[in-house]
Amino acid sequence: MKHLRSSFIVASLALALPAATNAQTTATTDPVGFVTVGITAGTGTAKKNTLFSVPLLESETITGQVAGIVTGVTSNTIVNTNGGWSPGALSVPATPYIVQITTGTAAGRQFLISSSANTAGSILGTANTADTITVSSVDATQVNLTNIGVAVGNQYKIYACDTLSSFFGTPGTTGILGGATVAAADSIVVQINGTATTYWYKTDAVPPRWSKSGAGSVDSSNVALVPYNGVTYSRISNTALSFVVTGQVPTVEREMSIKNSGGTIMSQFWPTATTLSNLNLQSVSGWVAGASTAVADTVVLYNTNGTAGTYWYNGTNWRKTGAGSPISDTVAVDIGTAVQISKKGTATGYSPLTQSVPYNLNN
Repeated sequence: MKHLRSSFIVASLALALPAATNAQTTATTDPVGFVTVGITAGTGTAKKNTLFSVPLLESETITGQVAGIVTGVTSNTIVNTNGGWSPGALSVPATPYIVQITTGTAAGRQFLISSSANTAGSILGTANTADTITVSSVDATQVNLTNIGVAVGNQYKIYACDTLSSFFGTPGTTGILGGATVAAADSIVVQINGTATTYWYKTDAVPPRWSKSGAGSVDSSNVALVPYNGVTYSRISNTALSFVVTGQVPTVEREMSIKNSGGTIMSQFWPTATTLSNLNLQSVSGWVAGASTAVADTVVLYNTNGTAGTYWYNGTNWRKTGAGSPISDTVAVDIGTAVQISKKGTATGYSPLTQSVPYNLNN
């Protein structure tokens, strides 16, 4: 778990990051640090939405090589003959991990490591061995590792990955509002490969737990919160909520998949504020520009009051729906937020988005 419920001070500011508008960033030369991200208050009877993401990476001590060199690769496996991993240790449902490729054509790609069981929302796959990691079907559905350029000789790094339970915790410890029904509680929407699922903390379950909305209110405590995707947090409580997130500052470019038709909730990812134009969505292969949202792909952002704004790219500028359709290239996308992407058409598959590191790591 990498969030803390109380703020702390890191004495040395050694990483030069641009100022954020609604979040605080401090880091040391490792580079590690913390950011504070907020959840908009509801009204007490009605929910307000926050597009939310976890903006730092979580280093972890494991048996075997946390960072190393790829010695073999298939469509969905990564091999390091010198890995020395404890079989199954990277595939425990309650404590998932991700692997990031850090060099080569696929640098910046991150993949959820396959789980060893279909337990509490985790997806059954093939457990890791001493030298082989299998990519979860969550990501293997989107990409073939060899096709996107993962190759022998690439370097990788392994990070821990939070779950609904490990990050958001329980009502008594983190301030979330649970309830007997999803309507009476804060709720979280996770979108995977275009399919959105709603979760909430079910207080009358035995024992109380994170549950999936729908028949049976299935235990979902182990649903992974991967850092490359965002979630929608719907807050009903009339008090705002904040999380202090600790971890490692990303130092490699980010590359991820955008669904060619339908929805993707993409994390802001970087621990610094950016702008709508600098997200670089307009560069994604097949991105549809146009004169209006009727024909163009769209992006939704929420402000700190929980009000949604819808934007589209007209081929020259980003515009916001509403009177005058104002130019919105410089609209802020803050730390710890996410963007909701809706792609037009019926095209299958996914297209890559590449983002360079947006800060200076040498100061």
